[in-house]
Amino acid sequence: MENLFKAYSQVFFSEGLGLKAPLFYAKRRQEHLKKLDSLCVYASGNPEFLYLTGINQNGAILALNPFTKKEALFLPEKDAKKEFWNGVELGLPEQRIKEITGFEMFFSVKAFSSWLKNQIADLKIKHIYSNEVIRHKLLRYKLKVNDVSSIHFEQRVVLEPERIAFARRAQRIAKDAFLKILPRISKYKNERVLSADLECFMLRKTNTGLSFPSIVAAGENACTIHYTKKDCAIEKGNLILLDFGCKYNTVCCDISRTIPASGKFNPLQKLLYDIVLDTQKFHEKNVKAGLLLKNLDKEAWLFLEDALKKRFTGAGGKMKRNYLFNPHGISHLIGDIVHEGPKNRDYLKNPLRPGMLISNEPGLYGHFELEIDGVFYSESLGIRLEDDLLITESGCENLSLEIPK
Repeated sequence: MENLFKAYSQVFFSEGLGLKAPLFYAKRRQEHLKKLDSLCVYASGNPEFLYLTGINQNGAILALNPFTKKEALFLPEKDAKKEFWNGVELGLPEQRIKEITGFEMFFSVKAFSSWLKNQIADLKIKHIYSNEVIRHKLLRYKLKVNDVSSIHFEQRVVLEPERIAFARRAQRIAKDAFLKILPRISKYKNERVLSADLECFMLRKTNTGLSFPSIVAAGENACTIHYTKKDCAIEKGNLILLDFGCKYNTVCCDISRTIPASGKFNPLQKLLYDIVLDTQKFHEKNVKAGLLLKNLDKEAWLFLEDALKKRFTGAGGKMKRNYLFNPHGISHLIGDIVHEGPKNRDYLKNPLRPGMLISNEPGLYGHFELEIDGVFYSESLGIRLEDDLLITESGCENLSLEIPK
């Protein structure tokens, strides 16, 4: 069976579950059906479709019918010329669709329009759910088209035991990569070579690639939150901010570490680093199911500002930052994509639930000046530390605990 999945490894994610893979996705669809009160249609090419089917190719459609409790998969027809260029894809005619995907009902996408018209007529449907990819195409049927993303989101952001295992595996890969580059850190002369090594060590062990392009920012470059250039020299006194992660099967990890290029912090860097580290510990201690991320975030930023006042400005330090209070969120959801959930982050207003995976990433960015033990320090830098926290019934588990800080 694994050999069968191997032929479709770019278009069907068996998640390493072998014969259990079709049942794994079927269970998700059955759970989704329970939340629907009308017909729902998904088009492929996005994490929602992949989550429900395991299919990662364009041109497919999934239909879920809560009235009949049935599901249907619509696939394009096989194209030998296209497969010569792009590899084997799922399509009709195909003798093993049921065996590969677990679907009992599958049709050509050419039949979708007539199938949908019959469903609308037979069931007297007044509204239909869809994802954004196909929503505009459904408007022609003169039905109210509702966005299904919020219903789907509620299911997807809570990780099942299988995906929690994938998350742990991704963490181990990221840890091993970080431990590979750490002893070499003083030998890296520029950001690009360091980034290449870090990503190479992750790619050697992950089966689905990186969570996102890594950030490697030395010195004042780390003041840019999403720094992408990676073409600058690393100087001996620099701090280096690393933001990196990989996927295992479909689940991402997201890690940040800030380390001194010389192997040792100067006193100013150490003082500021400890403030960020203590903020991260404070946030982790407070996180638990039932609380709101927007409130937890605010409390953590207040903690950081209070620590700055007591330990830095209160000791005569001066700083210039391009923000007043919080440069970014301390926590975002992590799952099948690294910034899981809707872009407006409505989930910040909803209680955390066991099984959710969130980041914990306080940061401090700007120009800082302070005299310490008679020596004047002046430096532009960015410090960010990020761990991934799994929400539990009693609090949270830090999945990144073994990645050194």
